[in-house]
Amino acid sequence: MFRIHTINTSAPQTKGPQKTCEAAVDFVLQLVEGHLAEDVLNLPKPTVAASFAGRTCLARDEAVTLLDTCKKALAFRPREEVESDTQSVQPLPVVIVRNKSGEVLRLRRRERDSSNPLHEKLVIWAGGHVRREDAANHDPILHCVRRELAEELRLSIEPEELGFLGAVYCDTGGKTSKHLALVFEWRAPTDDVAVTLSSAEFFERRGTSLSGKFVPLSDLLKELAQGSEAEPWTEEILRNLLPNAGVALPSKLF
Repeated sequence: MFRIHTINTSAPQTKGPQKTCEAAVDFVLQLVEGHLAEDVLNLPKPTVAASFAGRTCLARDEAVTLLDTCKKALAFRPREEVESDTQSVQPLPVVIVRNKSGEVLRLRRRERDSSNPLHEKLVIWAGGHVRREDAANHDPILHCVRRELAEELRLSIEPEELGFLGAVYCDTGGKTSKHLALVFEWRAPTDDVAVTLSSAEFFERRGTSLSGKFVPLSDLLKELAQGSEAEPWTEEILRNLLPNAGVALPSKLF
């Protein structure tokens, strides 16, 4: 009933209590890593590129067809395999969280790997990859959104509370070109949620931590105009998918 793994404590690489413990922990971590392996949703890059036609952002009406394509695709492959495939794009449902007053939850990400492009960047969204198990309820995008908000922000939402805003795809090379943002918005029924979120730190199972607080949209736009540390998706969302609030924004540098 149990998997037995033998460690030869007389071998040079495992001799002594410390080396024995290191070998045992290494074996256990390999097992855990195997269980955490993900099959993620992916689309052919030409399909995504054709939808955007050289643009980086699609408003809701233009992006609905692409959203439906993602819902019906049901093409799942191991995440590492998809990450290394230059002709595949991974749709990531992301959610902008706002309180009743309309303030936006601004997050600072701290990645386990400091080389990650999102490390120490400001973002206004929470979300992640669509996994195979998300397709069990016949709407993988919606199920992924609810799961990610529960995992990252400890928020429990109902489907009818979500609004679809559009999509963002920045084909600028590297990891950015491998991911497509499907952008949703959720508004809390009260402002009290700000008290809970602004004083806490949230952890994903893959080592990402998020710290954040609610800020007025006008402040976010002013920060962007002054050159904030926002990542590309956040910039696109602020420029194109959320109200401008009368703030003049400089031209993009990418």
